[in-house]
This record gives sequence, C-alpha cells and structure tokens, in this order.
Amino acid sequence: VSTQSTGIEIPEEILQDDEVERTYQEYLELLEEFKTVHKATDQLKSNKYTAADIKRDISQMEQEHGQLVKTIERKKNRIESMANMTELLGAARSLRREQERSNGMVEQRATISAAIQAADAKVQRLMGQLKEMKMASQNMSVDKLLSRLEEEHKSCLYLVEEKLPKEIANKRKACNSLQKVLLEPAMSEDDVEELVDRSSELQTELNELHQQRMAKSDNADEKLVMFRKQALMISRKKEALAEELKECMAEYNDAETELARKRQEMKSVGAETVMTGPELKKYIADIRQKSTVYKARRAEIADLRAEVGVLARTADILQHQYGDVKKLIAQTEKDKGIAGFTDAQDELEKISSQKGAVDEAKGKILEDMSDMSDKLNEMIAEKKAALAPIIKELRPLRAKCSELEQLHSQRKTDYDSLSARLGSNLHVLEQEVKEMRETAQAEESQYHFLMHSKQLLELEQQKVEEELAVYKNPDPAARKQSLREQYNRKILEQDNLGKALRAKQKTVREQHVPNVAQMAMWRDLTSLLACKTNILSKQQQKELDTGGENILIL
Repeated sequence: VSTQSTGIEIPEEILQDDEVERTYQEYLELLEEFKTVHKATDQLKSNKYTAADIKRDISQMEQEHGQLVKTIERKKNRIESMANMTELLGAARSLRREQERSNGMVEQRATISAAIQAADAKVQRLMGQLKEMKMASQNMSVDKLLSRLEEEHKSCLYLVEEKLPKEIANKRKACNSLQKVLLEPAMSEDDVEELVDRSSELQTELNELHQQRMAKSDNADEKLVMFRKQALMISRKKEALAEELKECMAEYNDAETELARKRQEMKSVGAETVMTGPELKKYIADIRQKSTVYKARRAEIADLRAEVGVLARTADILQHQYGDVKKLIAQTEKDKGIAGFTDAQDELEKISSQKGAVDEAKGKILEDMSDMSDKLNEMIAEKKAALAPIIKELRPLRAKCSELEQLHSQRKTDYDSLSARLGSNLHVLEQEVKEMRETAQAEESQYHFLMHSKQLLELEQQKVEEELAVYKNPDPAARKQSLREQYNRKILEQDNLGKALRAKQKTVREQHVPNVAQMAMWRDLTSLLACKTNILSKQQQKELDTGGENILIL
C-alpha cells in the first residue's frame, strides 16, 4: 500500500504538455481517492462497534435531533414576536454572505500568492536551465544536441504513453477493488475459507492452462519465441531505465533545491554573484600568494618555537638545580643550627662557642656553592656552543622543507588538473561507446523486426498464391475449397438467416395488437372468475352458518 500511496514525481518540463498535465492531475485525483477509500477501509476494519452500540448511538442521535427541533421551534417563536424580524434576518443573511465572500477572497489570495511563488520558482528554474543549455550548447555540435533532444523526447513519450497509463490503470483497479470490498457485506470465516479454496482451484487451473500453453508454444516457430523474449527483455529494460530516470530526476530536483538554497545563503552574506573566469583565476592567485606568505611566517614561528623550547629546557634545568641547592642549604641549616627554640636557648652558649667553626663551615659551603655555580655556568656555555651549529644547520633545512612543500602542492595541483582532463576525455569516450552500442542494438533489433515482417509477408504471399491457384482451377469441387467461396457461402447463409428473422419480426409485429387484446380479455376473464369464486365461497360460508343448501350460481 505504501508503494501505491506514494505518487510519481514528474519534472516540470514534461508537465508543459497539456495532455500530460491533464493525465497527471487525473492520476493525482485517483491517488487521493485511493487514499481516502483505503483509510475508510482501515477504519472499518479497526471498528469494533457492535450492533447494540450502533443502535444506542442511533437512539441518542434521534434524541438530539428532537432536542434540536424543539430548540429551533423556540427560537422561531421568539424571533416571530420581534418587530423588525425581517430586517434582522436580512442583515444576518448579508453578514453571512459577506463573511463567506471574505473567506473566499482570503483563500483566493492565498491561492494566487502560492501560484505566483510557484511561477517565480518555475521562471528561475527555467532561466537556470536555459543558461545551462546555452553553456552546454557552446561545446556541443548540432547532431549531438538533436540526438540528446530525441532521447529526451523518447523518454518523455514512454513516460506519457506507457508508464503513466499503466500506473493510472493499476490505481483505478486498486480503487475499484477497494470500493467493491467496501460495498460488500461483512464476510464470515466460512466465506473466507470458501474464497481461499476457490482461489487455490483457480490457481491450479491457471497453472494447467499455462503448461498447456507452454506445450503448444514448444511446437510453434522458435523465431517467434525469440522475438517475444527480446520484446520482454526490451520492455523490462525500458521499465528499469524509466525507474532510473525517475531517480535521476529526483536527484536533479534535490540538487536544484540545494543550489537555490546555497544561492540564497550567498545573497544573505553579501556575495550575490559567483566568481567565474578571470575573477576566479585572480582569486586563486591571491590565495596562493597568501599561502606562500603564510608558510614563510609559519616557518619563522616554528624557529622561534624551537628556540623557546631550548631556553625553556635550560630554565627548567637551572630551576631544578636551584631547588636541589636550596634543599641542601635547608638540610644544612637544619642539621647545623635550628633544632627547636628551647634547645637553641639551652645550647645558645655552646653554639656561640662553636660559632667560629660554624662560620668556617659556612664559608666552606659557600665556596663549594660558588664553585658548583661556576661549573654549571661552564656546562651551560658548553651546551649552547654545542647546540649553536646544530641550530644553524636546522634553519636552512626548514627553508628547504618549506620549498619542497610548495613544490609538492604545485605538483599536486598539476596532477589534479591533468587527472580531471583525462577523466573528462574518458567520460566522453565512454559516452560515445555507449551511444554506438545503443545504435548497434537498435539496428540489430530493427533487423530482426524486418526479418520477422518479411517472413510474415512471405506467408501472406504464399496464402495469396494458393488462393489464386485454387480460384483459377477449372474443377468446381476444388473451387469450393477456396476462401472466397467459403466466405460467399457464409454471407449467403447470413443473408438467408436475416431474411427469416425479418419475416418472423414482421409476423410478430402484425400479431402483437390482437395478442395484446386477447391477453387483456383473458385477464378480465380471470378477474371475473376470481370475483365469482369469492362470492360463491362467501355464500357457501353463509349457508353453512345458516344451515341452508349449497347452490352454484354462475
């Protein structure tokens, strides 16, 4: 049902034909009718009301109808008592007419605006198609353009004369079947089983007839079978190509919609025109120049980032060494001087006595720290001196890498352009090969068709020669076997039969009036006898009631 309820989309250029548009509108109406009937069928199938529910609803509706009638009567009585009833009714009638007219004008305005929008969209689409056709015709010869138009005409003709009528017939058949199902009464299980048995019997009979037909066709001419197969294959190919054309047209319409949306977006951002030709080349040159500058700036930023990385690593090392020295000093202070305030107060004298030794130890530690700092500075200088030539060597390599990237992008652009040209040439060659194959297939099918027609004409010629030979034969018995004599005999028999029927018709017409009169007399006699029989039966009943004798009166 989903495949039948979905409509077929026909391109606008095909709908320009009045007959096609009328057929398509009829198809849409039948589709809507099918949807309505199918929906009603589903509702009837899903309806679970019983007869009691329906009767209760009917009685309730009758009560409501009675209440409405009483309400209308009360309103009439109230209105009739008013003085200016006629004027109020006229004003209400005029108001209702104006409201209906206003609603109609609103609907008409909406319809006209929708038609204007559709016409504008159609004009834009046709202008785009005209522009595309002009651009395509610049690189296309007259023969190719004519062949393309012939192919489009053939496809449209097939859609209009074969595909759409078949689908419309299928829709009508489905609607008629659903309408018949709706009009038929509800079926019981016995009826369903009977229909299933009947269907199985008909299927069996159909299979037997098909086998008999296949057995007869085996003895027939093999060439006819081959032609039938070829015709079936061609019809299937045409249907497949029609479906493919339908999908392509749907994709084309989607692409047109997407293109219109993109153009609308471009207009919204301010770009009303699409760059073509020299403007596009200039834009591409600007992009390339900016890309070169960007790559140079990116190389400089990479160099700076490398130097920043080296300096950051040096700072981290120095920071780490500073932390170690700080920890060493803290540990030394902890070991040598600060163990707590009370102990420091108790041992203050001992510390003052040992101050000279501690100062000497501190001086030695400071000398060691200065020596260590000098060593670290020497090591940093050595590392910088060692890394300087490497950094110098790295800078030309980075420049060379950027040059290679530019060369790679240029080579890639050349490769893409060459691949696109070769691809377009390959597409043209494939299209030409396809056209040649289609031409060969068409000529081959035309050859087979002509050979078949030739054989049929030869058979007809043979029959004509045989008929002439029989007609020229002096033997009367042989002449009677000719088709001419047979048809003459049949014509004579039909003429005799027509004369007999006309004579019989004349006799019936002449005797019609007397027979009608006689039938009327017989009806009167029958009525008279029936009346007398009734009177006699009443008299007999009366005599039986009074005890009298039975007397027959005519």
